[in-house]
Amino acid sequence: MTLLGRPVIVITLGKGGGPSSGERSHKRSRPNDVGDSSGGDGAPGGIRQVVRSMLRAQKLGVLVPLVYDADVISGKAVMEAVAGPRLGDLLAAAVAEPESASGSGAEHEQRQVEPAGAGAVAETAAKTALKPLPPELDRAATFLGRTLAKLHDGGQVHNDLRGETVVLREHDGAVVLTGFNRSFNTIVALDKAQDLAALETALLEEAAAAQQPQLAASFATQVFEKVLSSYRSSSHLWSATHNKLAEVRRTGARQQEQQQQQAIKRAKRDAEEAASEEEGEKGVIAHS
Repeated sequence: MTLLGRPVIVITLGKGGGPSSGERSHKRSRPNDVGDSSGGDGAPGGIRQVVRSMLRAQKLGVLVPLVYDADVISGKAVMEAVAGPRLGDLLAAAVAEPESASGSGAEHEQRQVEPAGAGAVAETAAKTALKPLPPELDRAATFLGRTLAKLHDGGQVHNDLRGETVVLREHDGAVVLTGFNRSFNTIVALDKAQDLAALETALLEEAAAAQQPQLAASFATQVFEKVLSSYRSSSHLWSATHNKLAEVRRTGARQQEQQQQQAIKRAKRDAEEAASEEEGEKGVIAHS
């Protein structure tokens, strides 16, 4: 889809725009914070929030897609379609490289029995020898850290950071943030820490679904650590965010441990029920 010869996309809030029409649907979050006094899911407040968040980020020096037009009545906005790979694409390409794709049958078998999930893959990756990041990933992580430092120091969080919302512009490799439908303004260090932690979790979850989860998690971990390193050197408010990030990580680890324990209990209970049913069937057959 083009506008005056320029590639564009149309985002639609609550209208269900599909890929065949060149439109993307965005759901609104935090309805009480987006300027709609009714607090409902009406399009005017939602599209207004998305565009305002993008323009605010742009004023802070963050690269975002250009907004060519926004209609608060229909809830549609025409935006620049930024050409270039996404961070998730770079991670997938790094894992799929010929020299990285080879693996032994033992490794493949091990992947089959390992528990799924971001936490399990991250733990396995920590025990695996790290391969150096490809130059393009290293550069992207550095730029992303600087970008997030600008955004957070300016009092705004993205709130939907993942491989799909970070685009590396084609002609210069600059980081462009997309997907501002959940963004909001805040000066609270905990909100900024949660924004960073969400990126880490998203990258590891994407790694868990990769064909080579151990290698993908290794790259994802290195990317996030590079992001943090760049963020630390660029942010004037790093100390408070760092302290809260450690807190968020501890909370996440406890929650994950509880979920794993619950999963083990469910599996044990299901096994006991299956064994009980099997014994009951054997008893019926014996009496008949």
